Amino acid sequence: MKKIQWIISVLSIMVLFAPGYALIINSGQTVDIKEDEIIDDDLIIFAQEVDIKGTVTGDVCVFAQDVTITGEIGGTIVAGASSIDIDATSAKTVWAAGGNIDISGDITKNVILAGGQLLVSEDANIGRDFIVYGGKLTVEGDIVGEIKGGVGKFVMAGRSSDITISAEQAKITSQARIAGDLIIDSGAEPVIEEGAVIAGEVKFEKRKAEEKKAYFALAPFIAFMITFIKIIIFISKLIVGILIIALLKGYARRLMNTLNASTWKCLGWGFLSLIVIPVATAILFMVLIGFPLALFGTFIYMILLYLASIFIAMVIGEKIIQLFKKRGEISLYPSFIIGLIVLFVLGWIPILGFFVKLFVLLFGSGMIILGTWDIVKEMRKKKLI
Repeated sequence: MKKIQWIISVLSIMVLFAPGYALIINSGQTVDIKEDEIIDDDLIIFAQEVDIKGTVTGDVCVFAQDVTITGEIGGTIVAGASSIDIDATSAKTVWAAGGNIDISGDITKNVILAGGQLLVSEDANIGRDFIVYGGKLTVEGDIVGEIKGGVGKFVMAGRSSDITISAEQAKITSQARIAGDLIIDSGAEPVIEEGAVIAGEVKFEKRKAEEKKAYFALAPFIAFMITFIKIIIFISKLIVGILIIALLKGYARRLMNTLNASTWKCLGWGFLSLIVIPVATAILFMVLIGFPLALFGTFIYMILLYLASIFIAMVIGEKIIQLFKKRGEISLYPSFIIGLIVLFVLGWIPILGFFVKLFVLLFGSGMIILGTWDIVKEMRKKKLI
């Protein structure tokens, strides 16, 4: 039940996009948002170095080598970088992946981290849960909710509710104040210093020697790599989707209309495409003369798989915004970002995530094939091709 509540709380970040329907994209070698600068919108940044000292009323998505955020953020922070330092005056939720991550300041909702060296500083205040996967985690600040995840080394010197964590080494210092249970799955018994306060139960599970070595050598790395790869795919789809909207907005809108008008036809075409194309490609690979066509078929198949979620995200996001904005035109930019976040979050849910991805592929590939074919037929009628 708690996991479901956490997922629902993460899904609620989509509502943050509803007030603003524009989008600011910034790029360059260095991006510096001054203290007196106010950005009354959502902000996306691609750069080498990023320093945000000003105010952003919407959400911030930043991808760089070095990221520093010390300003006031009205929405969610999504960051990917080698070094990340978030000391925001305020922010709602933080998603971050990188080598070294330092969290401080006031975060009103959840913080989700994946990285090497992770630190929740002494002046940090996290209003809800803290989910983490990585190498070494040190907690010195205050966390109202739970701490959950898996790391190589865990040092607790702050405040929190329940702690459920896997770690090769764990240390609870004398400064620690834990208002709930402490559950540690570790390779060695955790060190609990005198003076540490634990209000609930202390549970320790020690693995067998063989399991311990294999698990703790690979588990944090595997968890980090899976998270990192998913975030990279998310970022790549974000960039491609924005480019499609900027360059092929009419085409994107036409495909969306196709799905809305012929939903079940799209499902049927998607089902056929995901079966027929691989089978036909496999047969062509067996025939020497059909090798070029087989390569082309593989290329088309990969494009369908990749683009399906991008166009479906636009439709889902627009439907969500329509719940809040009953009149007027809805920009495809926030629609796409909201939809992509929804699919990203749902994809993490066991079992449900599989079926979500399956239906996205079926409906998405179907709308691409059917919508593109309708456009081709119209062009033929007008003798454009």
